[in-house]
Amino acid sequence: MKKLLFFCILLIGIVFLNAQTIDEFAAVRKGNNAYQQAEKVRTEAMQLIEKGGEVNTRLANEKFKEAAKLYQEAEISYRKGMATTKNFPKANYNLANSLYRQERYEDAGNSYKYIAEQKENDKLLRAKAFHNYGNSLLKQEKYKESIDAYKNALKLQPNDRETKYNLEYARRMMQQQQEQQQNQDNKDDKDNQDNQDQQQQQNQDQQDQDQQQQQQKQDQQKQEQQKQEQQQQRQQQQQDKRQLDALQQNERQTQKKVAEEEMKKGGKSKQEKDW
Repeated sequence: MKKLLFFCILLIGIVFLNAQTIDEFAAVRKGNNAYQQAEKVRTEAMQLIEKGGEVNTRLANEKFKEAAKLYQEAEISYRKGMATTKNFPKANYNLANSLYRQERYEDAGNSYKYIAEQKENDKLLRAKAFHNYGNSLLKQEKYKESIDAYKNALKLQPNDRETKYNLEYARRMMQQQQEQQQNQDNKDDKDNQDNQDQQQQQNQDQQDQDQQQQQQKQDQQKQEQQKQEQQQQRQQQQQDKRQLDALQQNERQTQKKVAEEEMKKGGKSKQEKDW
């Protein structure tokens, strides 16, 4: 009885897994169809762009929009198809391509990296994944990382001309980026030095202005002090003059009294002599 129950449970599990696998394969196939259709529409748009002209440009933009929707549909289907089982290398690769076409370069790069690092995957597929991982990094201006990705791709496919070209291009871009960064650093240093010189000059001007104001303040205080001293001197002179005038007035009064007394005395003596 127990063996029969175990067999039934196992059978149900197998049926469930098979049904799940069928649904996953169906979703992946749907994703493949959407991706292939998107690539076709995008190619048509590129051809219209090459022809040039306002009408062709307008039609190309419409096709680009149509392709973008198809890439989104492909992404959704791929994610459904690999929700449980992730070992669909080609589906993973097309999912990364769909993300790349949507200009979601960071997400695409992560998917390419995952495929490239799975050593059980096909060697050619891994080389393509490393190559496109480098392209995703290149779009993000991560030149050093893209160089490493291209080198890994060449380890798997040493004669790939496109990868070699992209590698050299990434090296030139990294050198240009470094030169621009160096120029920017030099400019920043110069700007900092100019700012420091300007600040020093402003500080010196402020110091000179403060000293000038301080000197003016001292001169004003000195002038006020001189005025006060002169005023005190005038007041003292006036006071001394008043005191001198008072003394002279007293002296004149004293002399007048003395004279009057002498006159009185002289008058009495004369009368007595007349008598």
